[in-house]
Amino acid sequence: MATALSSRTKVSEDLAILLAEPLAKGEMVAGDPIASEVELAETYGVSRPVAREAVQMLALAGVLLVQHGKRTTVRPEREWNVLSPSVNIAFERAGRGDELRRQLYEVRLVLESACAGMAAHHASNAERDNIRAIIERTTELAGANGSMERFLELDRVFHGLLYSLTGNLPMSQIARDVQGYLASSWESSKLTEADMSESARQHQVIGQAVIAGDSEAAKKAMDHHIRWAAAIERVDPEPNGS
Repeated sequence: MATALSSRTKVSEDLAILLAEPLAKGEMVAGDPIASEVELAETYGVSRPVAREAVQMLALAGVLLVQHGKRTTVRPEREWNVLSPSVNIAFERAGRGDELRRQLYEVRLVLESACAGMAAHHASNAERDNIRAIIERTTELAGANGSMERFLELDRVFHGLLYSLTGNLPMSQIARDVQGYLASSWESSKLTEADMSESARQHQVIGQAVIAGDSEAAKKAMDHHIRWAAAIERVDPEPNGS
């Protein structure tokens, strides 16, 4: 039964992406009604429970408005949760992945700089020692031209630690969600050995500021780091390209 449920859930997720893709392309606009569960089931060759689950997924992601006794309609794009897997995959398939990455780098620019500053203010002595140890491992790995996979893992650990040190659970979770989406593009990018060394150096500057308890220096160093990372991916992390 667990296998059957898992299979049905996977089909529902796939259908949610199929339904969201034309919406991401702008083929339907806010207020437009979508097909009924019966029509969706017939069109895509799935059961009504699968169609219902797919619609519910998009409703939870803010894409669709479900009202009992009325047709389900499309919600304004500004209300969509683009960090929902179904939605961000639909954006990629609709050719809007670069647009989404640019907007998420705008978020990182604001959010991670704040996280670094708060981490500098809140970190305990033990947590500062942990930051120091991560920086040392990252620097050693970059200097030895080590595994890119291991380097990227340390990168995630470093940033994740700073998120957790804010003491702000919502901020930490949002930052992790944004990083989780952008991590896939980092993994597929062609980072050079020089990029690894530069990233490690920047982590060291950020980490030293946090360890010293210098919030302003930590924010400034993180701002520089995020802009550099965006440039590696050829993304301009400024609203309207300004």
